[in-house]
Amino acid sequence: MANTPPPAISIGQALETLHRLQAETPAAAQQLAEVAAVLQNLSAENAYLNTLLIEDAPLADPPRPAPTIPPPEAKKTVTALLREADSAPDAPLTDLFTGLNDSLRPPLIAIRGRAELVRAGLLGQITSEQDLWLQAIEENTSRAFAVLDALQEMIALQKGLVRIEWVNFISTDLLTEAWERVRDKVRPYGHEITIQAPEVVPLAQGDFYHSLIVLSDLLDNAIRYTPPGGQIRLSVDNLGTHVLFSVTDNGIGLTADDMKQIGRPFWRGDHHRLVRQHAGTGLRLYIDKQLLALQGGELIFSGEPDLGSTFSFTLKTPD
Repeated sequence: MANTPPPAISIGQALETLHRLQAETPAAAQQLAEVAAVLQNLSAENAYLNTLLIEDAPLADPPRPAPTIPPPEAKKTVTALLREADSAPDAPLTDLFTGLNDSLRPPLIAIRGRAELVRAGLLGQITSEQDLWLQAIEENTSRAFAVLDALQEMIALQKGLVRIEWVNFISTDLLTEAWERVRDKVRPYGHEITIQAPEVVPLAQGDFYHSLIVLSDLLDNAIRYTPPGGQIRLSVDNLGTHVLFSVTDNGIGLTADDMKQIGRPFWRGDHHRLVRQHAGTGLRLYIDKQLLALQGGELIFSGEPDLGSTFSFTLKTPD
């Protein structure tokens, strides 16, 4: 006599069985909950496909809801973990950061290198459409590298590996050096950039290189988020115990909500058209705030929508 196959069971019955096993075997509760979640997803997808394939079928009574099995603890995305970095500096997130950097950088280097070689004609002449696709690959890998570079800086900051080289420097030297860094980049935008300083130029105390990174980031934002032909001013002011470095523009400005979010990891003002047009990580201002804090400085900002904004930071003056 042929073996009779066991009777088929419904997904609801399977979930009931899993629920019972979960209660009876706590050691396997996590794995059973994951299996139940898969079954529930399959059930939902199957119901959706049926509605697409049998549109004219009469509606049936809704099935009895299956017992809900508590899902396993939600797994946080990489982005969510990175956003928690500033609120939980002692958490083992730096291990995740290091692993991501070590795992992603080599294949990205290979992808970018091969795309550059193909664009250069290594495999023969390419069409204009193929060139656009390769250009998109290069732009996206560059954006990924920017994230990894920022990630490395975050790792160094969280591990206390960033060292401050304290020097006293002429404040206007920081302005001119930042201008030299962006002068070629600003030409296509047609912006007018001016430098303003008091007659008696104050000395600032801090790490010149890290301060230059901060000022260059602020100037880069002003260039990108100001419509063509804008006005941008670099300035320095003596506050007595501190020196104030500022970048002022007549660009997209800041809303009240923008000012609440600025400096949060991965936040970008994507509601602004100019922001959406430029790739970014939303990490630079977060890192800049940490670099300034190491020098006893502070990031300050203000602005009005469509009227422009001012981003400033302070450094101490020598004793």
